[in-house]
Amino acid sequence: MQQADWDELKKQMSTPYGSMKLKCDDYEVDLVQMIESGKKSWGTTVYVDGYLKGIWLSCNHKTGETEHEETRRFYRKSERGLYKKKELEAYRKVFGKRDADKKAAQKFITYDWSWKNFNSLRKHLEANNTSIERLH
Repeated sequence: MQQADWDELKKQMSTPYGSMKLKCDDYEVDLVQMIESGKKSWGTTVYVDGYLKGIWLSCNHKTGETEHEETRRFYRKSERGLYKKKELEAYRKVFGKRDADKKAAQKFITYDWSWKNFNSLRKHLEANNTSIERLH
């Protein structure tokens, strides 16, 4: 895709209800702006070949290794600590700093089909797909 196409896509994605269709390698990808209920913000939802399949979100939650190619190519990786700060403080008091630091390093990894930041989405698409073209 040319820079002008990316600029047009960014312009469409800067307002709610914008959408665009892309061809990424062998996949047809729909980028649709959706307003989050209860919030005053919107995000870009990625439909692959016209679908949002929950099975595509399955992965190894410790390593982040995906089971499906669609997940790796188009969905946002999300990491968070396995334990809350309060739990870690209690663990530190009982078992010591070294064990608590090991627990703090453990992460829970998931994937999400919505993106808040257009630049992150663009960077992810360019890194994980060899050819991207705008369909309309």
